[in-house]
Amino acid sequence: MIEKLSKHLFWDYNRDKLDQDMSADLIIERVFTRGYESDEREIFNYYGKDKIRQITMNARYFDARTLNYLSIILDTPKEEFRCYARSQLPTAFGI
Repeated sequence: MIEKLSKHLFWDYNRDKLDQDMSADLIIERVFTRGYESDEREIFNYYGKDKIRQITMNARYFDARTLNYLSIILDTPKEEFRCYARSQLPTAFGI
């Protein structure tokens, strides 16, 4: 499946040594933050919606646009994502 994903997603990794099951977190997060719609279709076909939901809900960071998109396509309130809860924490010095 990795060979079907856009080359730019893993420019900093040796694609031949990247295990698609052991590196599922990395692959899924990269696809949603930097990938194309065709990349998303590939990971949905390979991992399935439940696995993608599990991984994205536990991710430490997604920008607001990506989080909203994931919330819609996974039919899950954005408040349930770990990265949403982290973004609501007060920052140092109230800034």
